[in-house]
Amino acid sequence: MTQKRSTWQKTAVREALASASGFVSAQELYQALAQQGQKIGLTTVYRALTDLVLLGEADSLAAADGENKYRNCGTDHHHHLICRECGKAEEFELAGFEAAASQLALSHGFKDVSHSIELFGICAQCGVAD
Repeated sequence: MTQKRSTWQKTAVREALASASGFVSAQELYQALAQQGQKIGLTTVYRALTDLVLLGEADSLAAADGENKYRNCGTDHHHHLICRECGKAEEFELAGFEAAASQLALSHGFKDVSHSIELFGICAQCGVAD
């Protein structure tokens, strides 16, 4: 994949995403950038987020309301435990799952299989409010 050139807008989005806690929407990032005095359009925020996902620098998931949410992430394969209230996300690995998934795929004649696992719940901090 050819890497697109880095612009000040993409850098601003990357930094805003890195300072966010958990998954956030493009709208939320746009508002945070506007509050910082950044002159950047919402379309540019979406474009930068798409580029960051393609480069493996951010994760994207479709929230229950259908809106895409984004999170600054490492490039190693991992899964997420996500708070439905505040969007806080924790990365985790499932010991033995990768091998079991590969074996299952092979047993059904599949190859080059990928997967994504997101578990949703209420984090300890949000659960205190109940």
